[in-house]
Amino acid sequence: MSIAGRELSLYFHIPFCKKKCPYCHFYSVFPANLLLDNFSKALLIEIMQKKGLFNNKKIVSVYFGGGSPSILTPDFYRKILGKLPIDPDTEITLEANPDDVYLEKFRELKNIGINRISLGVQSLDEKLLNFLNRNHSLNQVFKALDDIRASGFNNISIDLMYDIPYQTLKTFENTLLSLENLKISHVSLYNLTFEENTPFYLKKELLNKKRPSDKTSLAMFNLAVKTLKSLGFKHYEISAFAKNNMLSKHNVGYWTAREFLGFGPSSFSYFEKKRFKNCSNLKTYFNKLAKSQSAVDFEEKLNYPNDVKELFLINLRLLDGLNFEKFQERVGNLPQSTLKTIERLKQDNFLTFDAPNIKLTEKGLLFYDTLAEEII
Repeated sequence: MSIAGRELSLYFHIPFCKKKCPYCHFYSVFPANLLLDNFSKALLIEIMQKKGLFNNKKIVSVYFGGGSPSILTPDFYRKILGKLPIDPDTEITLEANPDDVYLEKFRELKNIGINRISLGVQSLDEKLLNFLNRNHSLNQVFKALDDIRASGFNNISIDLMYDIPYQTLKTFENTLLSLENLKISHVSLYNLTFEENTPFYLKKELLNKKRPSDKTSLAMFNLAVKTLKSLGFKHYEISAFAKNNMLSKHNVGYWTAREFLGFGPSSFSYFEKKRFKNCSNLKTYFNKLAKSQSAVDFEEKLNYPNDVKELFLINLRLLDGLNFEKFQERVGNLPQSTLKTIERLKQDNFLTFDAPNIKLTEKGLLFYDTLAEEII
């Protein structure tokens, strides 16, 4: 088995939030002591159920997402990590909210092996933080970053949003310029979307009128790329920027079709060319695992050629592109109709061939979703 075929990532969904953000569609519930205790027990059972899948695998990354993983204690993470066959070079990421960051707590998290923090900043504009109903203030962002750094972390990522109602190009520029003073190594950039079953989705007609225009949205993205480059960040994936080669190993795995296993309610897995998902209900999750049953309630395996086309598009999100010949040797040949579409997209300057890689042009980068629809 090749080294790439031996690599594995683990994702843990921590489904607890003190307050639900109006744009968030991820499964979460309010934390209560009994729930937290039962969750820890259930998660340990699920790890034991899936531990046989770790055989002959190298765990490249472990990611604690949510929800709000930073709500939980270092002792919780000590128990979980103690059950995993991880190496000293395994990237272990914890998502955190600025209002959950305390110096002593994060020193302990660092000591038990967590080595990367992803901080949910979203904006460096106080009015927009209020609009997004975030729990933290701007000052808490700055203090949190200071405390994370003082705790011994040097691999720190932040999430930033654009396309927010009431946001202007100028306010977004101010946020981008503020990054120069933040000691961070990674930025994940997202445009706000109105997902179903969220409060923002129910008000989307009104909120759409307050959003930046398509032209302004494009200008925001271009400004972010330009500004981050000037600050020393490498643009390595459509929505990701890294300094000092501190790319997210975990997310690169998603974009290169590395196998991953999900734990916790609503978590996804991709293993042996199959996708499967755990139930999205904490009580059901507890009950199934208490009976030593699987928490999986959905499974699918994409058939040819949809599987190859999807993997091609995922790989294409990386700005370095993909070695097309090796990709087809490893995954399978794209159908002739898709190859013709790719050739047309190259002629229309959405894609370029920079031997040995095929990759997005600047134009393709801006219109990836449109390009993906044509290929699928």
